[in-house]
Formats: sequence, C-alpha cells, structure tokens
Amino acid sequence: MIKLKLGISTCPNDTYIFGAMIKGLVEHRFDLDVYMDDVQVLNKLAIDGRADFIKVSYGVVPHVMDRYKVLKAGGALGFGCGPLVVSAEDVPVESLRGNKIAIPGVNTSAFRFFKMFFGEDFEFVELRFDLIMPAIAAKQVAAGVIIHEGRFIYEQQGLKKLCDLGELYEKKFSSPIPLGAIIIRNELLEYAAEITETIRKSIRFADENYEKIEDFVRFHAQELDDSVVKNHIQLYVNKYSKDVEPAIDGLCSFLGADRSVFV
Repeated sequence: MIKLKLGISTCPNDTYIFGAMIKGLVEHRFDLDVYMDDVQVLNKLAIDGRADFIKVSYGVVPHVMDRYKVLKAGGALGFGCGPLVVSAEDVPVESLRGNKIAIPGVNTSAFRFFKMFFGEDFEFVELRFDLIMPAIAAKQVAAGVIIHEGRFIYEQQGLKKLCDLGELYEKKFSSPIPLGAIIIRNELLEYAAEITETIRKSIRFADENYEKIEDFVRFHAQELDDSVVKNHIQLYVNKYSKDVEPAIDGLCSFLGADRSVFV
C-alpha cells in the first residue's frame, strides 16, 4: 500500500466524491491518512505544503503551482453554482463600500470573484464559511460572501441576495465557475493518473450505490437536512467532477497558467 495524506472538506460534494475511496468500497492501493476541515484551512495546508493531495479553492492554485499540479477529477466547478453576496438589507453591493464584508478566506475563489467585480474598497473580515450568515444576522458585518450550502439556506436565515458572483463570472468568461480543485504534490505525479481514475471510480460507485456511503455523507453534514444535502450534491457533483478537460482552457485564463498545470 502507498501511504498518502488526503485533505478534503466536510461538504457533501467532497464526501460524496471521496466516500467510496476513503471507505475502501472501490479497489485501490492507497493507504489514506484523511484530514477533513473547512476549505480555507485546506488552502493554508496546501500553501504550507502539508498534504500529498488535497482539495483547495481554485483561487489558491496560482500560489502553489510551483509545488502542486491539478488533477482532472474530483473538483468543483460548473454553472449556476457560484458564491453569493448576501445581507440583511436589500441594497446595492456598491453602497457598502467602506463597510465590513465577511469572506470565507482570502485565498478562496469566492473572494477572488468579489474583488474582480467590486474591488477592494471594503473592510474584509475572514470567517469560517458557516459563521458568515450568523455574523450578518448579529450585525457584526454589513454583508457576506457565502459558499457551499449557503445558497440553499440564506433565505431561511432572513437574508437577501445582493449579487450572484458566479452569474457575473459566467457572463464575463462564458465558462464554468471554478470553485474547488484537487491538487497533487509534484513528487507524487507518478501516481496522478491512478489517483484520478480511483476518484472517478469512487464517483461512479456513489452514483450507483449512494445508500452505501449516505451515512458517511450525512455524518459530516449533520447540521443539514436531507433536501439540502441532495441539492448540494446535485449542484456541485457534475460532469466536471469526473473530467475537467472540457473546461481547461477557461481555467487556464482564470489561473493565468498554461495547460501543463493539469495532469
């Protein structure tokens, strides 16, 4: 067995994609030391070079391209799945300049999108993604950039959508929204194709036998109801999760890189 350190988030799309692989329900020869946390924590681990292959925001990829390459499976991108800017008041984002805006991390794709369309004339407050909406409700910040399952539950929290950053991205680039990537250390590239195929097998297993990994997915998403989990998976696990190849040209433009960053 080949020992590898894997880092993924606790979000339903990651546990769905990697569940069968982690639980040994598909055949592979990797002994996985799995670490699960918020994506911004994973971003920092990658920047520090402390994982063999790991889920990160596409926004962090340019900072680690000297040490990691992007696998062609397992990531999160697509249409209609981007970050949202929400607030307790229905006001234009531009009117909030100078105010506190909660973000899920300075290295996240979400923050990069916000800066791309609205600039930096705000006071940004880094918070774990699940603490952003409570901070808005408590009036600790004027608005927030929400990711993951936030798009399904912000209205239940009494919040208003000010902007869909993913929609702006789609209009500007006419390509799928780059959210999360699976990256692998350069020293382990000999295993890249094998890991990629194992990820694809894990997704196929989940597609055909979800009941066998459902407890794993639900355990790590225990604060979410079944409909939110289902919607999350349907939105973020798609054809690009299995093969990012059709989107690589657009991703290269976003990353400022050439195709060699993908393996």
